[in-house]
Amino acid sequence: MIFSLIFIFILGYSGYRIFNLLHIPLGAVGSSLITLAIVTSQGFECAELHGYIITILQVIIGVTIGCRFKKTHIPIMKSLFVPGLISSIWMVLICLAVGIVLAEITELDLGTALYSSVPGGLSEIGLLALSFNLSVPTVTLIQFIRIVSIRMSLPLVVSYFNFWFDRGSKRKYRWDNSKRSPDPGKGTITLNSTNKENVQIGDVLLLLLFGSLGGFTAKHLGIPVGGLLGSMVMVGVLNIAGVPLKVLPKWLIHSTQIITGGYLGTTFVPEIHNFLKPLLIPVLIFSFFIVLSGIIMGIIFHKVFKWDLTTALLANSAGGIALMTLTAVEINSDPIRVSIVQTLRVAIIILIMPFLLLFIV
Repeated sequence: MIFSLIFIFILGYSGYRIFNLLHIPLGAVGSSLITLAIVTSQGFECAELHGYIITILQVIIGVTIGCRFKKTHIPIMKSLFVPGLISSIWMVLICLAVGIVLAEITELDLGTALYSSVPGGLSEIGLLALSFNLSVPTVTLIQFIRIVSIRMSLPLVVSYFNFWFDRGSKRKYRWDNSKRSPDPGKGTITLNSTNKENVQIGDVLLLLLFGSLGGFTAKHLGIPVGGLLGSMVMVGVLNIAGVPLKVLPKWLIHSTQIITGGYLGTTFVPEIHNFLKPLLIPVLIFSFFIVLSGIIMGIIFHKVFKWDLTTALLANSAGGIALMTLTAVEINSDPIRVSIVQTLRVAIIILIMPFLLLFIV
């Protein structure tokens, strides 16, 4: 198992660096997942990781999400709670409907179809599927296609709708990677402040200690995916309460993402090819409806809550916290609003979906 863990990390990190050099924006999870999937689909076998290692991975991911809830964001979070709740309910209902249809028209079991449909993050949902013994390759593949679809379509969507809805506005949106300063009136947000802060090892250990207390306690109590949920709630509550906690260093988050993505990739055994081929067309149709639902809700937010259209589209897109927040920074949108709505939705989905899906299935 130790050899497999080291092998997964080395190969996953190599894939991550290669995809970065090729300017293919798959992220640490997607890059390592594809790399290991290619290797294991050719017959290479890795040992199954022990349950406590999976729980530790869940704890680190939960701590990462929990660190996003800050005491200073409470006033903004209060004002965005209702929009975030509406966005979450909309996305959950749409994805449940799509998941049920997907189970009806394919050979997927209902649990796998539902988890494949829920937009909660590739690594998070992959670990959920792993915990419930679902078809991890199917779940991760459909989640991955959804994320790629959003990354490919969102620039065109934002440009198109800004042209038609804001033709009279003096504000121009550009979609590129040039560095621009966000609007100082909206504040700035960083996804990982360790780039500017010197985080000591003691700070990291303290954060992981609190996360582990919450995660392993929740797991002991039998809460579904307790490692992730317990650590997320524990750290989030402490942050909101004003406890001076740092954030995890970037290298630890990336290492966790690489190992998580790589381990999910090891589930792509040679026999999975024949099973996944018939799913391609339904999955593409599913991804289209998920993208479309985010666009519809973004337009509604633009009209009802008077948000600028780009912020509304990014906040309601099922592309994930990191990608949508970074995109908001790149195009001078409102990164705080996007980040908080995305974080609220992911937290709500991760909190309720295990229980909701257990009830449905």
